[in-house]
Amino acid sequence: MVVLLRENLQARVLVLKHFLEKNIQIDNINNIVTFLDNTVVTSDIIKDIHILDDKGKLIYATDRASRLHTNQTHCSNMAQISVANLQKNGCFLFFVRLYRGLDPYYYKVYVYTDLKYINSLLTQQKYKYILYFTLFTLLFFLFFWYVLNRYIAKPLKELRQYAYYSTKEPDLFKITELESIRYSLMITFGRLKREQEELYKLSTQDSLCGLYNRLSLMEKLKWVIEKSQRDHSEFAILFIDLDNFKHINDTKGHDFGDVVLQKVASLLFEAIRQNDFVARFGGDEFVVILPDFKDETVIIDVAQRIQKKFASLSEHTMVTASMGIAIYPKDGRDASTLLKNADIAMYKAKELGKSKYHFFTESLNKIIEEHLHVQRLLRKALKEGNFQLYYQPKVEITSGKIVGCEALLRLIDPKEGSIPTETFISVAEKSGLIIEIGRWVIEEAIRQIEAWKGTPFEDIQVSINVSAVQFHDRQFIEYLTSLTADRHHHAKLDIELTESSLISDIESIITTLNQIKALGITLSLDDFGTGYSSLSNLKQIPFDTLKIDRSFVEDVTNTQNRSFVEMIINISKILGMETVAEGVETEEQLTQLQEMGCDLYQGFLCAKPLPLQSFEALFLTKSCSEKEL
Repeated sequence: MVVLLRENLQARVLVLKHFLEKNIQIDNINNIVTFLDNTVVTSDIIKDIHILDDKGKLIYATDRASRLHTNQTHCSNMAQISVANLQKNGCFLFFVRLYRGLDPYYYKVYVYTDLKYINSLLTQQKYKYILYFTLFTLLFFLFFWYVLNRYIAKPLKELRQYAYYSTKEPDLFKITELESIRYSLMITFGRLKREQEELYKLSTQDSLCGLYNRLSLMEKLKWVIEKSQRDHSEFAILFIDLDNFKHINDTKGHDFGDVVLQKVASLLFEAIRQNDFVARFGGDEFVVILPDFKDETVIIDVAQRIQKKFASLSEHTMVTASMGIAIYPKDGRDASTLLKNADIAMYKAKELGKSKYHFFTESLNKIIEEHLHVQRLLRKALKEGNFQLYYQPKVEITSGKIVGCEALLRLIDPKEGSIPTETFISVAEKSGLIIEIGRWVIEEAIRQIEAWKGTPFEDIQVSINVSAVQFHDRQFIEYLTSLTADRHHHAKLDIELTESSLISDIESIITTLNQIKALGITLSLDDFGTGYSSLSNLKQIPFDTLKIDRSFVEDVTNTQNRSFVEMIINISKILGMETVAEGVETEEQLTQLQEMGCDLYQGFLCAKPLPLQSFEALFLTKSCSEKEL
């Protein structure tokens, strides 16, 4: 603006100077007054014009009232009109050259500017510029804010939300750096999502079978219970345990066992309904949840379908399944109770012959509570030494001399007294404690044989009963071998096995029996005649003694029973085995057995099982010709 004013002023002054040089007359300015007046009137910048002649006399002033000219020392030359002095100086000077004859002389022309107008104009222009600058600045910041928000703040917000929640993926960003971050986050979250899915799968699914695991089962049970409470509905759970699975693992290896478990999982999926839930509870145990059933026929239908599936599997693997069934709410109102009661029912199904299903009843619960109580007594006995061995004499029939004994286990609790053997042995076998208890019996028998060495009792052979569970334990032979290297101990130790221990995998059994014989230990077949032994197997199995079951001995006077017992004795003689009759209680029974050629007997005719000291006292009498002392 100042530059324009300067150029405007310069132009007007130049025009004025040119006009004056052409038109001014010596000592006469009347002909230019009008032009000068118009110049001032039409110009907003020029306020006044003074013309002085060469003598300094004012000959023209736009303001007619001012006939005097004040000498202005601060007036700038017209050539010095600049932006700087335009605002400071209100007076500019130039000279008009005239001639008198040949002599030049000069008029002075003073041009006065309107500083007030100029300053007000500049002030207005300044405010206008300030306004424009402010508006521009505002628009710039608005634009900058828009760009910042559109291309930086909003993308960063989307990135933050994506980083927090990782749900909606942001669109492509214009800024390369942000797009790089977005892409990196997508890659990272994609990997994290896959890892989370894998971790969730590992935490909720069984890695071997692909079924839900126990954690998922408990969550599902909790949800189904809450739903059933709201809807006042029932649901059932099937607790499934594979029969003979441990035997498969032991004989064919764990890899084959894993394949069987995978096939079982597939079969269960095929057998259940679409809305049923199946999970692997652990080991060879599975649980099926049956929601929304109308009556028990639905449960039975599913259980029978499962049985049919297992029937096809058992043709190749010998695996069957026992199932226990519990129904909410009558058999339990929480997950742990339902699972416990279904487990109880499953064990009852196993007792009934395996490959069966059984509904839970309260009477089963009482039986299990009794079993758990006995288990606690067994564990306590192992820890506190409440087991004892009682010894029942083995008597030579011809001489009446005691030549051996059978060590029988007794549990005598300090508080509850003597616990019946038939009560705790079955519990020990089902719970797996029988192996630890059996080892205690073997070690105690060997310890007693060692204690009798060098005494009148050193020729006594001690027989111990080994359960089928302990006999089939893979570490049984290794354990026997590790006990002692003393052949005397082994020669005086006899192991009694029942026929039920020998009904499967006869080749493996014969190998184990031969390993036992190689240690110098003799073998007895207990309760012969009550099991499923065939004569061909009996010929192969290296037993030293056959024990005739008491059920035949007690009625040996009967012609049919006598013939059967006599046949057993004859077979044992052919095979080179000794015979022992169990449960001899009368002289008449003893006479019959002696006539048939039986070698030894056990029974109340001589003595019931006795504590160690009582047995030793009986042995020292040299005979058992009289009844129990």
